[in-house]
Amino acid sequence: MFEKQKMDVTDRVTAKFHDGGMKLYVDKQPIGEVSYGTSGNEYRFEEGYSQENNKFYQYTDVQKQGETQKYTDCDEEAGWC
Repeated sequence: MFEKQKMDVTDRVTAKFHDGGMKLYVDKQPIGEVSYGTSGNEYRFEEGYSQENNKFYQYTDVQKQGETQKYTDCDEEAGWC
């Protein structure tokens, strides 16, 4: 079984200026952008990324601790894995 885990990727985020804002990247992959507004910065992220308290986070699927599931997509009715 998998669960979502929030990982701090702040140290891996880079940015490039673009049209009055910045594009954000993790390992050269675009994750979102920041635009400068009169009421502060506006962040828009790709699915699976967020920003809180001046840190950037990525949400990833990780296997739950203690589970050692070896097979997935098993057909329980016919018994095939």
